[in-house]
Amino acid sequence: MNINYKVRRQWIFIAIFIIISLQLFMRAISDIKNSEMLGDRIYNAALNQGIALYHPYSLYIGGNWEKRNLGEKIMYQFYKDMPLEMCIIKEDDNEVYLTEYLQQSGLDMSATAAGDSPLANDAPIISDAETENLNRDNAYQELEQAVLAENTAATGTFVPVQAPAAQYSRQQLRDTGFVRETFYSVDATTQVKEEQLQYDTLMGFDASLKQDNSNVQILVYHTHSQETYIDSTEGDSSTSIVGVGEHLCDILRTKYGFNVLHHTGEYDVESRDYAYSNAMVGLDKVLAENPSIEVMIDLHRDQTNADTRLVTTIQNKTMAKFMFFNGLCYTRELGALNNLPNPYVQDNLSLSFQLQLAAEEFYPGLTRRIYLKGYRYNLHYRPKSMLIELGSQTNTVEEAMNSCDPLAHIIAMVLNGENKQ
Repeated sequence: MNINYKVRRQWIFIAIFIIISLQLFMRAISDIKNSEMLGDRIYNAALNQGIALYHPYSLYIGGNWEKRNLGEKIMYQFYKDMPLEMCIIKEDDNEVYLTEYLQQSGLDMSATAAGDSPLANDAPIISDAETENLNRDNAYQELEQAVLAENTAATGTFVPVQAPAAQYSRQQLRDTGFVRETFYSVDATTQVKEEQLQYDTLMGFDASLKQDNSNVQILVYHTHSQETYIDSTEGDSSTSIVGVGEHLCDILRTKYGFNVLHHTGEYDVESRDYAYSNAMVGLDKVLAENPSIEVMIDLHRDQTNADTRLVTTIQNKTMAKFMFFNGLCYTRELGALNNLPNPYVQDNLSLSFQLQLAAEEFYPGLTRRIYLKGYRYNLHYRPKSMLIELGSQTNTVEEAMNSCDPLAHIIAMVLNGENKQ
């Protein structure tokens, strides 16, 4: 009896040990599967949607995971050698943003949105020789980025980015539906035609300057000169959109060699209602005196909800996001606005698209989508006319000033034709 009892006890202990071991083994298998789940999803999305690896630290993947049934497109960005468990996923409730992932490093972990639009590309089969060249190029780029970061940290000055962080595929850019969803926000009062967003038309426009800087090339002005930022000093125009405009002009002159005129006429002091009409008198005079002007920049500051913060971080500086704005001279209610003609609507659209594309490639997350509205907004004076909303009333003056560096670089790239090289 005693012997049987001891045998039974031993078998009970053995059974308990086996059960516990099996549970631990199953849990380990489950943990491994769960840790690889995101990797599997990345791999499958890469096969289905294509990948773009244009930066030694970033991998952009297009997919529609989680929300496949809702038909919403989602894009993901991963940093090189990032542990999967360190991924932080962020999405905006209103617009689809490029999801940002951060890894444990010296990077800021404040989780600022990476950008307003997704980036992706087709994934070609790469030969061993091409892989070797890519690795070598990546090594050079890593060194270049390290030097850039060191110089920036040492001097505190902005250094223009020399290579695109990511690029779109030609297949994507020739899809007008993709172009519209990715690059544009269309006001409910107007509509844009599909032929206006054809890639070849948008990129076919020659935005390069046709003359040297012996005469005025660029005019910067402000239809709404009274626009200020959250910490602007009342009565001090140097802390308003006018001061930001002068800073932009200074960078365009000193760093990029353009001949720039800053017109500081005030057309909205008493009321904003007729600011565009009032500004035409001053603009006519300036253009008559300076017929060499090829580019006109109407620099504004946007008005947003009080809890909206339009910021991103570039080279350790907080910068106000900006937005290119186009008037289509067309409303759903009235149709074509023949009383407000603009023969350069398509040229204006092409210019803003080229600027936006350059911004997305070199400084992802810096811009908002191009906003399209129905009226003219004095963009009819020149083919190369642009209206820019730099930040909003919730941004600081410093944030707006900081944005002038990459904005000037983007403008310079397009006006010098470097965006098509």
